[in-house]
Amino acid sequence: MNSIVAEKRYIAGKLGVPYESLSQSYLRAETAVGTQSIIDFTLQTNKVLSPVVSERLLDLNDEFVITHFHVGIKTVGATPTDTDQLNALVETYDSRNFGLATKFQQLGIATIYNGDLNFTIDRTEFIPNFPVRAFYRVPDGLQSPASATFIGIPTENGASGTETNTKERLAQTETSLYGFYPSEPTKIDGRQTIDLSINLGANVDMTPASGTNYVVFEARGYLITNANN
Repeated sequence: MNSIVAEKRYIAGKLGVPYESLSQSYLRAETAVGTQSIIDFTLQTNKVLSPVVSERLLDLNDEFVITHFHVGIKTVGATPTDTDQLNALVETYDSRNFGLATKFQQLGIATIYNGDLNFTIDRTEFIPNFPVRAFYRVPDGLQSPASATFIGIPTENGASGTETNTKERLAQTETSLYGFYPSEPTKIDGRQTIDLSINLGANVDMTPASGTNYVVFEARGYLITNANN
């Protein structure tokens, strides 16, 4: 049996959702970060005044069943256009070893991987204190002859300082769920009170030397449209 069919049948039976109403989809929320100890995400369209073009938020009358979730990071310019946002790839680690002086720029962004994710639905904890480290993935591939410069950050051989690197790490995506963590199927909707955040434990400066860093939350699963009509 197709694994998607089996999963949909399980969800339909467990959550009481009609099988034919389940459509594969995703949610994505992005938060620009500076100096802070808490990173909040908003998943619902009616609570975001100016959504980022690459976000995918939950409409008021829709429901969504989460089966997998992920936290990643991306960087854009100081005043990004929609095209800049769409061109920015979500990375699965802090890119210190990319050897690219323009990637994330400083070590503060790495602290998210020592933080914990908290997900509360209508004041009931769905995911309490989940380690963001679970989403950390460093690709194995190297590409040559791309050249880049390390500036006061760890190099591939563990040294620190300024050094020219002749290999660039490839974004390795072995499966479509690379960097995602499985979840017990959980239904949320656009009318609920949904609190989603990462707690770093202390104020951290995650501002790059230029541009803006974003922390990205993405959930994969099944959309149930117009469920509350």
